[in-house]
Amino acid sequence: NVRMGAPTSETNRVSRVQGAGLTLVYREWNAVAEGEPLVLLHGITGSGANWGATASHLQSRRLIALDARGHDESDWDPGEAYGGDQHFADVATALDELEVEHCVLVGFSMGGSVAILTAACIPDRIAAVVVIDAYPHPRMTTGSRRIAGWVSTAHDENRSFDPAIARHLREMMAAGDDERSDLRPMWEAIECPSLVVRGAQSDVLPRDVADDMLRLQPRSRLVTIPAVAHAIPLYKPRELAVALADFADSIEGRGDAGTQSNNGRSLVSPFRAGG
Repeated sequence: NVRMGAPTSETNRVSRVQGAGLTLVYREWNAVAEGEPLVLLHGITGSGANWGATASHLQSRRLIALDARGHDESDWDPGEAYGGDQHFADVATALDELEVEHCVLVGFSMGGSVAILTAACIPDRIAAVVVIDAYPHPRMTTGSRRIAGWVSTAHDENRSFDPAIARHLREMMAAGDDERSDLRPMWEAIECPSLVVRGAQSDVLPRDVADDMLRLQPRSRLVTIPAVAHAIPLYKPRELAVALADFADSIEGRGDAGTQSNNGRSLVSPFRAGG
């Protein structure tokens, strides 16, 4: 269900939706498309617009991309509440407001952690979950520490995210704290189908951490996208779109999953379209 014609980045709709005590911007593509909608959660300092290139290759799926609180045009929290619980509450509230009964929840980086939390906490609303170059483990990987260091010192001239986010990370790094919330129990509790997507060159989600995710969650499968590190939606949107479409089709009983398995663990996906 991936349309591989000339890609376009046209957004069908940009609007606002109620979150948990504030309002969020969301972008929607292909609003009348059939099948489970894909709800897309971006990474730290990003926005829903980051999914535009991937959306251009998913023209047969309804897509909804939320701007997280404190990011881009969504409200910035005056109490600087930017923890996982608040992001989860925003997603749950937005699903209600948008009348999305079920969805495939897709999270990249920071959004991947929120997707894990959401899939575990409201399983009746999440048909499947996709975690892109993110992980539930409490100790930061080398790549995560690098990104946290960059964000903590970033001079955000465009004010695309709340400076409080950078300050919190700066304080954390100064204290030598590289521990995050341990979401492994949440990951293990997920009952719906789950897909882990990593970049072959990623040091944010190294292969050994991805393998441990598969061990902890037997319902999960792994797709590794070649020739890319962490920023998969930016550099490999076409390949990511194929992985998402194949996975969504597989849970709806349409087509195959587009992956090959070895003892329940997926190998590099043999994408049907080139990069």
